[in-house]
Amino acid sequence: MIILNDEFLMQSVSAFLLLTIRLSAFFLVAPVFSASAITLPIRIGMLLGLTVGLMGSITVPPIDLFSPAGTSIIAREVLIGISIGIIFQIAFAGVSMAGEHIASSMGLGFASMIDPQTGAQSPVVTQFLSILMILIFMVTEGHHVLLRQLVASYKVAPIGGDLDSALFIGIFKAGALIYSAALIISLPVVVLLFLVNMLIGFMTRVAPQMNIFSIGFPLTILVGFTMLLISLPSMANAMSGLLQTASSMVQDLVLETKALP
Repeated sequence: MIILNDEFLMQSVSAFLLLTIRLSAFFLVAPVFSASAITLPIRIGMLLGLTVGLMGSITVPPIDLFSPAGTSIIAREVLIGISIGIIFQIAFAGVSMAGEHIASSMGLGFASMIDPQTGAQSPVVTQFLSILMILIFMVTEGHHVLLRQLVASYKVAPIGGDLDSALFIGIFKAGALIYSAALIISLPVVVLLFLVNMLIGFMTRVAPQMNIFSIGFPLTILVGFTMLLISLPSMANAMSGLLQTASSMVQDLVLETKALP
């Protein structure tokens, strides 16, 4: 029999707030969920719905939120939620960096528009690759994978555990994804454009009267778009593999942050 007294209500509110901390940190940084197109009321609705759904299946110990131990637990919950979302966000950042390299090599770094993911200005090539990454993320059910790993983190790393340094180490390791992913995705286009620029430089030395502005810029843009179209399937495969790597890193990170005995 449930008795609705002040102590029970305070414990229920405390448990509800503790559940929302990890979820709130996740929704702030996770790709797609943190996009500028997802308005604040939609995020709050998803947060409340997910919290209510988890209330009956997750045990939350009685914790004083205003004590030093409660502060440590809140910090741990924030770090776990951010860690799960930010690793996938790092994968998206690697794709954006690849687009920046390709755009600057093609001479299209000045052609920018509003990025629907971040809401900031970015080159059109970067937006194209970012939208492709979002489509692959949705087609491969990456949003479902993210939510499943978030819910599973409550089983593996329950509320009330101690703060573990593995969180920080895992985020630092994931940072290498930005550079490796950007290199793998942009390498074919950037290398070919580098060779084209070398050819243009050789031609200007052989024929100094040639107008580099009327020949060089259109040639690099044409070659860049052609190579981008040819290498699109390999880029999509690299993006899919990048998402799988990010998912494995999140799983390993959650397993390493078990509550200490």
